[in-house]
Amino acid sequence: MSPLQLNHASLADIPEDELVKVLLANGYWRSRLIDYYGIPEDGAIKQRVPLDTAPGGHFKGDIDILLRAIGHPEQAVAYEAKRIKFGMSQLRKGKPSKLRELERAKQQANRLAKVGFWKVFLYVFTVVDSREQNKGQRSYAGLSNDLKQMIESAVSVQGLDQRVGLSVIDLTQATDNPPFTIDTAGIKLRRQATDAHQSVELTEWVERIFAEPDAS
Repeated sequence: MSPLQLNHASLADIPEDELVKVLLANGYWRSRLIDYYGIPEDGAIKQRVPLDTAPGGHFKGDIDILLRAIGHPEQAVAYEAKRIKFGMSQLRKGKPSKLRELERAKQQANRLAKVGFWKVFLYVFTVVDSREQNKGQRSYAGLSNDLKQMIESAVSVQGLDQRVGLSVIDLTQATDNPPFTIDTAGIKLRRQATDAHQSVELTEWVERIFAEPDAS
């Protein structure tokens, strides 16, 4: 059997930061990812915010997405994002990439809760390229039931701080279209984030972060 000829890049090969950036720049996806959880849609957003100057401790790492509600600086939302990759080779083997990094992502989300943001979420993006599997047919099939069950079992609130919210975002490139022409998608909220009082010091830090110009 000759290999399937594909004309477009794989959604599964898009780097995590770029994936999140493109989704947040799209009005539909921004609304689903942000306003869907009760956060004002017109909130200001920054990505990859270093934590080293945050008050309250010597924190390492960064915030994947930081949102500040307009008019309510005391309502800052910190998001940890993790991508689980099912490219064509992973589907052939029946084994995703990055699944073992979930525990580290939970630790990072717990750290954001310790910093003291108003709300904290862990977003797990399941990114699937099932074009080869679908053999060029007009099919929207993505993961098999066994692989769905694998993800269902792996992505849990176990090990997460009790106030950290958890959401799973499924994105599937099932046909040979450009990678962000997503054929099937879904968002499942596993647990809502619990509000916490955000300190004056942290609120002032958030304001300083948003006053800084974005890197060119």
